[in-house]
Amino acid sequence: MMLLQKPKDVFRISVGETVSKRNLFDLIQYSKVEGSPFWAGAKSAIGNTPQQGINWIGAAPDIQGVIIKTRPGSYQHDGWLDDDLNTYRYSFKARNSAISHFELANRVLILQPEFSYPILLFTEAKDGWCFEGQFSVTEIDEMHVTLQRQDTYVRLEAAAERSEFVEGGLRYVTHLMAERNRAIVSTLKRKTPSVCEICDEDFSSRYGVSYIEAHHKTPISTFTAKRTVTAADFALLCPNCHRAVHIYMKREDREYSDIRQIIRSKLLT
Repeated sequence: MMLLQKPKDVFRISVGETVSKRNLFDLIQYSKVEGSPFWAGAKSAIGNTPQQGINWIGAAPDIQGVIIKTRPGSYQHDGWLDDDLNTYRYSFKARNSAISHFELANRVLILQPEFSYPILLFTEAKDGWCFEGQFSVTEIDEMHVTLQRQDTYVRLEAAAERSEFVEGGLRYVTHLMAERNRAIVSTLKRKTPSVCEICDEDFSSRYGVSYIEAHHKTPISTFTAKRTVTAADFALLCPNCHRAVHIYMKREDREYSDIRQIIRSKLLT
């Protein structure tokens, strides 16, 4: 049985290893207490209480990972969806039977596809909590999320290319996001060259191949209702500028247009 001494230890557990309930309780409880044996600094403190099923390491927007403790079958919709134990459905936290997507415990699940921190899934075992592996959120519904094991995550191919795409709302399927982006990019590339709109790098001229990445100017996790998005809702960026934009998004609460101007000004100096 593995002994967790610091929050970072949860990232070193092997699939199938068990952690005692007392040990995981103490890690979550006392990682927030400066001077305790489990303290590793404020940036590594584990949010929420040990009694809760959803706990997060670090504070938004710099969350390092999310710990989920669950008992399969304890809720109607919860449990494994496949015999290979690669897909797990997990219900949102509810208060008095009501679910709020603005509840912080639920937000850390909703925001996972945007920031890509791992979901660390533990299921109840006879001797404690059994580590099932690192997962990603691939579907978000009104009542629950679907978690997919990261090393088996396979993106679905887009069924077709369209000029308009429906995203957001109480239900959106994030594992189609990359393919929808690809379809939109394909549509845009028929009209414009693969030039980054921030640094003006022409990927095709430099590398001899056409490539560009699509960035949601408004993150879909902020949509409160279904909406139709068009090409104007996306920025075409090179990989470097795309990554820089996401770093600014995590660090500062700014609109995409502001971030674009900040990066462009730095490139010109």
